[in-house]
Amino acid sequence: MKKWQQIERDSTAKAHRTEVTDLKNQIKRYQETVSDLEAQLGVTESLKENGPITASFKYDRKEKGHESAAVAVLSDWHVEEKVDPRTVNYLNEFNLSIAEKRIEKATKAILRLTEIERGGRDIPVLVLAILGDLMTGYIHEELREENELSPTQTILWLKNVLSKLINTIRVEGNFEHIIIPCSIGNHGRTTIKPRHSTAYKNSYEWLLYKLLEQEITDGVTWLVGESYHTYLEIYGKTIRLHHGDQLKYQGGIGGLTIPTEKAISSWNKGRHADLDIFGHWHTSQQNPKWISNGSLVGANSYSISIKAPYEPPQQTYFLFDAKRGRTGTWPIFLED
Repeated sequence: MKKWQQIERDSTAKAHRTEVTDLKNQIKRYQETVSDLEAQLGVTESLKENGPITASFKYDRKEKGHESAAVAVLSDWHVEEKVDPRTVNYLNEFNLSIAEKRIEKATKAILRLTEIERGGRDIPVLVLAILGDLMTGYIHEELREENELSPTQTILWLKNVLSKLINTIRVEGNFEHIIIPCSIGNHGRTTIKPRHSTAYKNSYEWLLYKLLEQEITDGVTWLVGESYHTYLEIYGKTIRLHHGDQLKYQGGIGGLTIPTEKAISSWNKGRHADLDIFGHWHTSQQNPKWISNGSLVGANSYSISIKAPYEPPQQTYFLFDAKRGRTGTWPIFLED
């Protein structure tokens, strides 16, 4: 074969390989689009056939006037997890004793912030959103070595401290009504791999919520559903609550913003929400359309391994105004 023929043959082969690569990429994009559309269609058809597939509650103001609901977001406590300060460059320390102190501090902060804001408005209702990963569980082998309590022991511990938190707020908060939407996290499961349609059946936290629902009844509405989302309609607006683990984020430059916006756009095709509230990412961040909650456990070895930015332990409190929706938002800092 002559040299010019070899050059022509190589050029043709290269062009062919480029064309094949482009076609493969195009097919991949088509497959991703089809998967997204099928997921959206599945949600829509389910809603048509079965009606709302999540826990839902509607609250409206009884009287005209300047009124707001207080909203406290509690998630990602990981109470039985032990954080040795030597493993996190002395950025944090955590154990059951510290967890209890931080929970007490969060309780006092909810009451104090409400009292301050009542100087300028009526706050008759509290939304106490409990959004999962209150426990760490045994989803990784090393957690069996480090955790201070087993999963069943942790549930008993959490039941006591949550009962104390809720009853303290009931007695001292002077709320006409307390709404408690609950989400299960991805840590408190009884299985090694996550479940989807049967997630609640395999969740220690779902059991915890149901036990508390039976125990605490006066002046409280519990929203303990069997699906990923929980919906709360308040003052004519819809809030969607979930743990946050179904957001697919791989550490891009834009942070949580892009994957969260994409997920909300997809979910809104099934049922529209004006505000999403979630945890899971141990990141306190606000957006006009969503709120990401911080964590009670704070920095740990795992957060360092995934290059998560340092954030002090904190939870979130905000007001939801009857006319304007979400207004003031405050972090509840839990460090000593």
